[in-house]
Amino acid sequence: MEGREPSAFASLALGVREGLPHHAAGRLLEASRCYQKAFQQYADDADALALMGLIARQSGQWQAAIQLAARAVELRPGNAGFAVSLAEAYLSAVDPAAGNQAAEQAARNLENAEAWCRRALELRPGLAAAWCCLGDVEVARGREDDARRTWEKAACLKSSSGRAEKSLGHLLCRQGKVDQAIGMYRAALRKSPGDAALHYALGAALAAAGRRREARGAYEEALHLRPAFPEALLSLGNLHYDEGAFAQAALCCRKALQLRPQYTKAWCNLGNALQMLGQARGATGCYERALALDPKTVAAHHNLGNAWMALQESRRAEECFRRVLALEEEQAAHYSSLGNALFQQRRDEEAASCYRRAIDLEPEYAAAHTNLGNVLMRLGDGAGMLRHYERAVELDSSSAGGHYNLGLAYLRQGRFEEGWREHEWRWDFRELRLRRRDFAQPQWRGERLHGETILLHAEQGLGDTLQFVRYVPLVSERGGRVVLEVQPSLKRLLAHSLVNVAGVRVVERGEPLPVFARHCPLMSLPLAFSGAVKTIPARFPYVRAADTEVETARLRWKGEGLRVGVAWAGNPEHRSDDCRSMPLRALLPLAEVPGIAWFSLQKGKAVQQMRGLAGEFPLVDVCSASHDFAETAALVATLDVVITVDTAMAHLAGAMGLPVWVVLPHLADWRWMDAREDSAWYPTARVFRQKTAGDWRAPVARIGDELVKLVAARSALCEEKMRPEPAPSFENILRRRVAT
Repeated sequence: MEGREPSAFASLALGVREGLPHHAAGRLLEASRCYQKAFQQYADDADALALMGLIARQSGQWQAAIQLAARAVELRPGNAGFAVSLAEAYLSAVDPAAGNQAAEQAARNLENAEAWCRRALELRPGLAAAWCCLGDVEVARGREDDARRTWEKAACLKSSSGRAEKSLGHLLCRQGKVDQAIGMYRAALRKSPGDAALHYALGAALAAAGRRREARGAYEEALHLRPAFPEALLSLGNLHYDEGAFAQAALCCRKALQLRPQYTKAWCNLGNALQMLGQARGATGCYERALALDPKTVAAHHNLGNAWMALQESRRAEECFRRVLALEEEQAAHYSSLGNALFQQRRDEEAASCYRRAIDLEPEYAAAHTNLGNVLMRLGDGAGMLRHYERAVELDSSSAGGHYNLGLAYLRQGRFEEGWREHEWRWDFRELRLRRRDFAQPQWRGERLHGETILLHAEQGLGDTLQFVRYVPLVSERGGRVVLEVQPSLKRLLAHSLVNVAGVRVVERGEPLPVFARHCPLMSLPLAFSGAVKTIPARFPYVRAADTEVETARLRWKGEGLRVGVAWAGNPEHRSDDCRSMPLRALLPLAEVPGIAWFSLQKGKAVQQMRGLAGEFPLVDVCSASHDFAETAALVATLDVVITVDTAMAHLAGAMGLPVWVVLPHLADWRWMDAREDSAWYPTARVFRQKTAGDWRAPVARIGDELVKLVAARSALCEEKMRPEPAPSFENILRRRVAT
């Protein structure tokens, strides 16, 4: 078809003319049907044969492409364009990865391709398409310099349509000269502004150069010219993915798959987008579709493993990573991911071995250093943990995960100033799925406020809000008029607690916000106040229940003896809930301690565990139906001691300055630090840790011993009340014992 003007299409067979628009739009199946119709009507229609050969080539049917193009040349031996089509058919049949026997056939195909290029040039010496194809032959032979010279010659010809510049652009991209490639693609587009493939190539080069906005424009123009362009849709989706717009990325992948249902890479990318949208189950289906199409797709195996990890199916993930290692046994990333699956199964020594193997293969693999730091933390090697975290950040200073983990390590060790600085990377750590508030106003960094309004906003869990709301009075003292935005269930409690702090207004998340000049997330306040240990506000209590509500709770929930509240499970959606929560049955030995009135502070599904133990553990459910934390706080204020796992209840009791015993897993959250039996955050807190991961018996036994002592102390106190001399209240004794 080389050299034919659009006006000449009218002389083509009807079927050919009907097929051309489909072909141009990438609808190969429809175009092929039209061309076959023309060929059936006109068995000697060389145009239809050549076009069907082109479709066969585009569809990967190499032998059919050669046969159809050869038949077209046979019918019109003097047509240089058909000679080029035959050359391209032979060139397309070359497999550079073929074995020895197939390599001989590939060499013959290259010889045939060169011969037909030269035949075309004999017919038309100035035919740019022939020179371009000849350059492609040189590339296939590994002679890139000869190819470049050939394409440069083609670009100077009058018949050049931009194909030579496009080929030069591809060559420059392969050589890493992306900026030069962009210039070459733009030169090609000046000759062929309607070439969708050229716009697509330009977009890929711009994306590689980090010029995402321009790349998006190029992809969108390619899709405007050719709506049925699955590769462009997929690349546009990749841009959306890199920018965190995962819903748009998934939409692009789905559109690509509508056009090409067998598009393996699109199934993989759709799975990736769904994973980031929190739809890991749907992602597994996408990866499995990709593997059904191509069982050797490494990315699909690897990402399927990651999806199973997200679903806590670590054994299935392990199987995926072992399969991918069978395909690529010397890839550091695969060992690191296998280590993650083993880490999730608590096979820590095996996980550490995998991470070390990854580092052996790739010493500067930052993520493997971070992962090794994680497992060393669990193995109790604090020095090794910190060393690998610091090495990870040194290797990849832009790694949000590396900085975040390093920050938690510093906080765990009490290095607060460094820890809070690194903790700011949490917003960019995708695994946390935090949403950064998009405010035009700047974040407050601790500077003096001169009557300006500042928005302080909760960002994560209820416990985090209760822990860090202690900084609000300090912000007020810096001269700020504070608007505190918190979760709805905390609004009433915190509004009452801060009623005497000047200039503080509490609103719940979702309410309209007033005009403000500065903002700060609650967990960034320690950084604003320098973050040193000595600056942790020590004014207790800083959360208070209303006196009237406390009296109402006391009258409603009566009980003889020591009043003890318990909470044994946290939010099941928490990433570490499988470690920090315990079954209620683990606390059952405590029911043997006499003289205690037990009250359940538990909320959520875990409340149902009380049913099976009703006859063994005399717990009174006082909390599951409470409306908000103001009501819960009033009840907690009536208790002598609170026993809880690491949940918001621990922070509530601690913030209220009440005795709270926190039962922690072997590897606890950073805020409880390491090897401490007290808390830097709550002076009235005592910590009871597991000695062995997963075994709650030891801390529960210690708590039982302490409860026996408390009951005995209460009894002794009651006896002393019979004496005439004044005796300290049990509450004072309890507070003194807890502080000690």
